[in-house]
Amino acid sequence: MRVRLDDVELSLDDGVIDGGHEAIYEEARKKARASRRVIIDIIVDGESVGEEDAFFSLSGGLDIRFVTQPIRDLVSESMDEGKRYFVSLKQGLDSIATLFEESNVHDAQAKFAQAIDGINWLLGVFDKSCLLLGVTSGSLRSGDYEKDLGDLNQALTELASSMESGKTMSQAYLIREKLAPSIERFSVYWDEVAALLGAPLQ
Repeated sequence: MRVRLDDVELSLDDGVIDGGHEAIYEEARKKARASRRVIIDIIVDGESVGEEDAFFSLSGGLDIRFVTQPIRDLVSESMDEGKRYFVSLKQGLDSIATLFEESNVHDAQAKFAQAIDGINWLLGVFDKSCLLLGVTSGSLRSGDYEKDLGDLNQALTELASSMESGKTMSQAYLIREKLAPSIERFSVYWDEVAALLGAPLQ
């Protein structure tokens, strides 16, 4: 079996090889992390298998190549993409509130479902970026992140309850007065973490 980290062949102990794909992946991940890099793709016998779960489920593979990217580059790309999305999300929430005010429930709910997916994506990217950069919620200086995150989740919970009741004006109010301000506060933390890209990794 040939195992490479980018174009560098790895010399793995028999114990790692015997441990299967999960042990091989973990060893490659450690070596990548030591070089301030992160695995972004796994190529087995010339074919990309993508995520690690797909790699773990494979039963064979004679040539395994882990493709990596510098942590800073990966986080920077994600943060830039999120920064652009914040603009469309804020505009989208305003238009959704207007649709509810106009009792256009079908379109409002469809767009709101998309907004929820986007918010969940932002939260996931933020958590992963903080993990890769060694940033903890307690070290953020833009405010009380845990409280603001709680407020965001509370706004989403109240909106879900309001959706069930069918109170369109209440839904519009919650979006404008609770959810949108929470997203605005969250974007401040996003900017803070993005600014850390110019500092040494912890």
